[in-house]
Amino acid sequence: MYNKQYAKTIKLFLMDADPEGRMMCELSNWNGKAYRIPRGKVKDCTDRADLKSTSVYLLFGKAESSTSKPKVYIGESSGCP
Repeated sequence: MYNKQYAKTIKLFLMDADPEGRMMCELSNWNGKAYRIPRGKVKDCTDRADLKSTSVYLLFGKAESSTSKPKVYIGESSGCP
């Protein structure tokens, strides 16, 4: 059983109709959006007005060795002209 007080709905929109491709996510009761864009698909997003606003982004990298943890870089974008 779940606690209805904390329940949320997550909507996933597959931008390329492919679960491994670009994805937009919305969380109920939050006006922001989250995107997952594979590195090879970034160039396909240059014409999207919704990605030109101020945002926070995360870049995930693989570990350099099997004993080290994966790395993430967190950055902020002031938007594109």
